[in-house]
Amino acid sequence: MKCSVYRLTIVSFAMAAMAVTVLSLAVATDSWLLMREKMVFEGLALNDSWTRVWAGMWRLCMEMEYVPNTMECMPISYTVGGSRGENMTLTALTIIAAARKSVALPVSALIISVMGAIFTVVGNIRRDVRTLVGAVCYVLAGLSLAVGMILYISAVNDEVGYRSSTMQEEGGFSYGYGWSFFIAGVGFLTSEIAAVVGVTLFLKRNAKMEDMIRIIPGLEDKVDPVHVYTGKCGVHNAGASRFSDNA
Repeated sequence: MKCSVYRLTIVSFAMAAMAVTVLSLAVATDSWLLMREKMVFEGLALNDSWTRVWAGMWRLCMEMEYVPNTMECMPISYTVGGSRGENMTLTALTIIAAARKSVALPVSALIISVMGAIFTVVGNIRRDVRTLVGAVCYVLAGLSLAVGMILYISAVNDEVGYRSSTMQEEGGFSYGYGWSFFIAGVGFLTSEIAAVVGVTLFLKRNAKMEDMIRIIPGLEDKVDPVHVYTGKCGVHNAGASRFSDNA
């Protein structure tokens, strides 16, 4: 079914709102990484002493299993060491500290996505080139988010691989990615779809040559005047001038 300009405009507004909402959830929530680790006290690992750690972009939470009312949340620290529990869950806190180096890219993706939404709304209202600028912003937001997620995964894998190669015991640590991480993946797809819709809408609104000449500065100097059509009947300027001369 052929999509009209009106339908594409509605879809463009919907995708802009969805992209910003999904990326905001991914950046703001605390379920990027879920970990479970055996607690260690002065080199002694206790068989029944485990702690669960889950972390987002800005905050981590820790909870001792089988011990009620032990959940504690704290701001993310970029350094390991101190008296906040790092010695009890060394691997988990090391992974979180290493993964925090990629936090700037998802945040940048959210900011660029908000800019893209603003350009999309203004461009659709005024029917001008801002629609295309919004689509470019969505592409950049998707690329920034994708690179950030790749760096995040690499940091986690590097720390887990180092632990596996330097520690002899097994079964003392496990991890998985939470729903915030997968929401970020949905945000990437949403941003790219919003970009495609924006470009399609721009091309539909500016399909004629005179529209492109009006939008792109200097294009009229590179286009043959014979191909520039005006008027409702499709008569071009050059042909009209020759007709008047022969008359």
